[in-house]
Amino acid sequence: MALDDSTTGGDTYTVDDTYSSNPNKYNTNPILKQIFLSCEDDARGSVHRAWAASVLCMILFFIFACVEGSKLQEDADASTTLEIAAYYTAFLHLILIVLGTFVLKRFATSFTVGCFLGVTVVLSQQNLLMFACFFRYQHGDGYANAIFADLAFVLFGLLGFFSLILGHFRNKIIED
Repeated sequence: MALDDSTTGGDTYTVDDTYSSNPNKYNTNPILKQIFLSCEDDARGSVHRAWAASVLCMILFFIFACVEGSKLQEDADASTTLEIAAYYTAFLHLILIVLGTFVLKRFATSFTVGCFLGVTVVLSQQNLLMFACFFRYQHGDGYANAIFADLAFVLFGLLGFFSLILGHFRNKIIED
């Protein structure tokens, strides 16, 4: 496609629009394309493996969030707000496991994959906040606080990575 800018005396500029000229190629971020180059051959499998790793970590997180909530409940000086936050986050991860698996396995439309991608990004950021809240929290069991905070940080990284790989290969997930 050529564009003519009449203000510069008739100079012609060309624009390379690969998405509209070839529907099988998608405009992607070149950095992400380089990072996930080894995953290109089995994009769907790569997304599913990243999801499986995230699910395993979320199950561990769910268990430790329930332990953390009960430890905070035993301490009279502990914050009720952080206790509720631990249980609430555990519940959200459980819902994400069920809905995310359903979206990836059965119902991969552009709307559901986009919503799922948005939820994983938001929950990833929530895990970072949980890490910041519980990392050096003095009430309850110190070891339980540290394990919970560390798992929240690991899950922040895993869900962030999963969001990147799902965002990069979203069109291939939707096509199949």
